[in-house]
Amino acid sequence: MTLAPSTVVPMTDGTAADAAIAQAWDAGAEDALERAYRRWSPLVHGLAARAVGPTEAEDVTQQVFLSAWRRRETYDPAQGPLGAWLVGITRRAVADLLRQRHRTAEVPSTLHDGTAPEGVLHDADRDDLLALYEELERIGDPPRQILLLAYVHDRTQKEIAELLDLPLGTVKTQTTRTLARLRTRMGGAR
Repeated sequence: MTLAPSTVVPMTDGTAADAAIAQAWDAGAEDALERAYRRWSPLVHGLAARAVGPTEAEDVTQQVFLSAWRRRETYDPAQGPLGAWLVGITRRAVADLLRQRHRTAEVPSTLHDGTAPEGVLHDADRDDLLALYEELERIGDPPRQILLLAYVHDRTQKEIAELLDLPLGTVKTQTTRTLARLRTRMGGAR
């Protein structure tokens, strides 16, 4: 089976839709892999692309979902949402690929002037980014959707309010609260 990552982040009714997918996943429903892939492949692919580059991101994305499906009995809904579990698998798949890449070839991590090549993250930045996305999955919607639209899709708060059919004040409040919550959960500002 060849899976191609979606290019559009689906706007779902959030927690209820995610919970339905997780329940189907937990039950081993026939369409659960496809539904989970449609829902979380943009996130997994985006994380992989930022961590290992666009060339290998598709392979990582497929590996994550196929590995997750084969090991679906290890998913425990009481431990957190399915999306966060998939992000954890993504973190491990990225780490495995980076270790393999390091063993097979020494690739300079900086250019001649000492800067990192464009789009390449250092290990600490990569770990922080993956941890951030894992926390966003735990937070749930609408706060997760608001932050992703603002900081990943570069939408204004007014655009977000219109897209999600929320009052502008709610979007502003959710942004402030969610950022504070992430700072607390991620260990404070650096």
